[in-house]
Amino acid sequence: MPGPLQGYRILDFTRYQQGPFATVQLSDLGAEIWKVEPPGGDPGRGSDLAADGFSRYFEAHDRGKRSIELNLRRPEAVEAALRMAERCDGVIENYRPGVMDRLGIGYQALSERNPRIVMVSASAFGSNGPQIGEPGYDVIGQATGGVMSLQALGDDAEPRTLPGGFADQIGAMQACIAMLAGLIAAKDTGRGQHVDVSLLGSQIALQSVYLTGYLKDGQQPHMRRRRMPTFTFYRAADGLWLVIGVVDAKNWRALCQLLEHPEWEQDERFASALARLNHSAELEALLEDCFASADRDEWLRRLRAADIPSAPVNSYADVEASEQVWANDYLTEIADPRYGTRRVTGLPWTFSRTPGAVQGRAPELNADADSILTEVGYSVDDIAQLRSSGATPE
Repeated sequence: MPGPLQGYRILDFTRYQQGPFATVQLSDLGAEIWKVEPPGGDPGRGSDLAADGFSRYFEAHDRGKRSIELNLRRPEAVEAALRMAERCDGVIENYRPGVMDRLGIGYQALSERNPRIVMVSASAFGSNGPQIGEPGYDVIGQATGGVMSLQALGDDAEPRTLPGGFADQIGAMQACIAMLAGLIAAKDTGRGQHVDVSLLGSQIALQSVYLTGYLKDGQQPHMRRRRMPTFTFYRAADGLWLVIGVVDAKNWRALCQLLEHPEWEQDERFASALARLNHSAELEALLEDCFASADRDEWLRRLRAADIPSAPVNSYADVEASEQVWANDYLTEIADPRYGTRRVTGLPWTFSRTPGAVQGRAPELNADADSILTEVGYSVDDIAQLRSSGATPE
C-alpha cells in the first residue's frame, strides 16, 4: 500500500537497534530501504533467536527492507556503495563517528556523488565534545542521559532502567524525524546535509519536563511507586489492575460521588491537586479499599459511565485481543513465506490518503544483492567481478 514516502529510497548502514528501527519507520511510510550489511550480516540477526531460527529482535527492526552484503574494506564494495548512494535520497548509519569517513563513504564522499543526499548519523554522544568517539548502547544512553536516576525511587535508591531498548527506540524516532526534515529541506533547496542524532540527546529530549524543572530549581526528581493518588493504578477485587486519570476538579468531584464519599471533595487534605499529592499515602489507602470492593470490569463500567478517565492495565494478551488496537491497525498481519501468516506491530500513524503499510518480513541476508546492483548499473559480468574480488559473497 503506498505511503507518504513512496518514491524515496534510503541507504541503510545501520546495525542492532537505534538505526534499524529508524529505517523500519521510513519503510512503513513507503520508502524503499537498501540495507547494507557487513560480512556475516547485521549482528542483530543473531539476537533473541528462537528454536526455529526466528529472531524477534531482527524482525522488529528490519522488516520490509532489501538486503545486500558488502565488505566495505574492499575498494570495489566502497565504489558499489557510492553508486548506490547516487540513486538514493538519504543515508542512515550508526557506526562510531569517523568510521564512515575512514571507509570512504562519509558525508563528503557521498555528497560529491549526490549533492541532494541527506545523511543521518545516529551516534551515542553526538558530533562534538570529549566523548565523541566513545561506544554506546541502549544502557549507556539511559545511564548518561539521566533516565536511570529519574527512575530511582529516591536520592539514595538504586538506579532503575526503562525496559531494554527504550533509549535505542527513542533515538531511532529522533533519527527518523531528522531524516524527514532533511528530505523536506533537500526538496526545497536542492541540497542535502549531514545530521547527527544521539542516544544522549534523545534521552535528554525525552525528559524535557523533568529537566526543565531541575534547571530551574536544582532539585533532582525521582519516580514514585505512584505518580499521584488519582493518576495511577489500583487493584480490583478479582486481582486485576486498572488505572484512573483524575486531574481536574470536575473529575475529582465525579470520582468522589461515584465512590460514595462526597465528603472527600471538601476535606482539606484532598480539596486540591496539591493537597492530594501532599497527602498521597492517606488518599491511596482510601482508594485502595474502595477499588478492592468490586471486580475490575464493574469498576470500568462505572467509571466510564461517569466519564472519568480510566482503563485496564493490559497484558500483551489483552493488547492483542483489543478491538481498538485492530480497528486502528496498530497490530496487523503479514504473509511470511518462512513462518506463515504472522501478527506484527503495525503503524502508529493513520494517513487519510497515503496510509503506508508494513512492507513485509525482514530480508534474508544478501537476498537482494543482484537486483540492487543491477538497478545501479552493474551488468551480470560486473556483479561476477564484484564477487570474485570479495566485495560481496557468492
